[in-house]
Amino acid sequence: MKYIVLLGDGMADHPLEACGGRTAIEAANTPNMDRIADLGCSGLFCPIPEGMPPGSDVGNLSVFGYNPLENFSGRAAIEAANQGITLAEDEVAFRCNLVSLNDGTMEDFTSGHITTDEARLLVDALNEALAPRFPVVFHTGVSYRHTGVVKASPAGTVEDLVAAACEPPHNITGQAYAPHLPKGVAAGLLRDLMDASVPVLRDHPVNRSRIAQGKLPATSLWPWGQGRALTLEPYVERFGVTGAVISAVDLVKGIGVCAGLEVLNVPGATGWIDTNYEGKVAAALSALGRHDFVYLHVEAPDEAAHQGSVELKIQAIEEFDARIVGPFLTYLETHPDTRLLAAPDHFTLISTKTHASGPVPFAMCGGGIGRDAVRQYGERAAAEGGILIARGHELVRHFIKDHPLDPAALA
Repeated sequence: MKYIVLLGDGMADHPLEACGGRTAIEAANTPNMDRIADLGCSGLFCPIPEGMPPGSDVGNLSVFGYNPLENFSGRAAIEAANQGITLAEDEVAFRCNLVSLNDGTMEDFTSGHITTDEARLLVDALNEALAPRFPVVFHTGVSYRHTGVVKASPAGTVEDLVAAACEPPHNITGQAYAPHLPKGVAAGLLRDLMDASVPVLRDHPVNRSRIAQGKLPATSLWPWGQGRALTLEPYVERFGVTGAVISAVDLVKGIGVCAGLEVLNVPGATGWIDTNYEGKVAAALSALGRHDFVYLHVEAPDEAAHQGSVELKIQAIEEFDARIVGPFLTYLETHPDTRLLAAPDHFTLISTKTHASGPVPFAMCGGGIGRDAVRQYGERAAAEGGILIARGHELVRHFIKDHPLDPAALA
């Protein structure tokens, strides 16, 4: 049996007036996800445990099948694992966004979706200027997403660094950022680091060029999502399958690294609507020749919702449906011993431009999966199926290990 998880990051949403009271999924044209629901069973699951912050780190960890309450150690540590960074006992990893701050507000947490090539030059400059003055080393990630490894010092012990209150910058788009600057014992170190990044970035040729082209410059670092190294039970021991992970972002690939899965890097995978969909599908299909399990992640719906754009979110969902889900339904036709699972990892609300907790829809079909009465994919359709998996990390166990022929038994 082959198992394929297709993850549309942040697809779920609340009903929107702009969509006539429908959600973005319900308003989008999604014949392929509808087909999965029609062929198999649908329901709701809760990827974010109660009391934990809703985010792609916690949500994807759940969808992979790990309980975040037991396993989560901080987003940046997961991303560091994919970057080949080994954290010493006295080191803490921080996600360091390159952000655009303007007139006291968080104008854009992506710096206008700055390219990785541009960002690499900026990160190199930050290392050259700041590493001699601060206990930190920066590592280039993808686009605006980078990692800073901070060594404990008198200005911040490991415990102080981990305990710092650092707001995710995507939570405050368009808002005054001053109230959301780091807080806690290590706040002075982190704020000094941010302040010191400003002149380095302001005077850099990359930003001067971006401004000349009418693009947003990266004006500051923004540290958040800190944590220590993550250890996970290997996937082959947990679920009895080998597998591969395809994603543009270090976070999802880092979970794969920690789980002992093969991580595939696809040229042109950007984490945005312009990502290389066909390259991701080709990499996944190739991986199925040597593995039992593939996890294919697409970031674009989440990014579009963070921008508050209904049109872009619908476009991202439709691209995911047509260019990712569609080819795997075609694969299923000639490989009946295959199961498909389509799902998001959390809500990303257009109305607030940020994440939210709550049960989100899944649909699965394929070998041995019974058919229920649900005929389309979406939040309300899934709710009508009557299945609720309250412990979201158990969804993939049902999918891989012991899915009953009677879908109602999933409840």
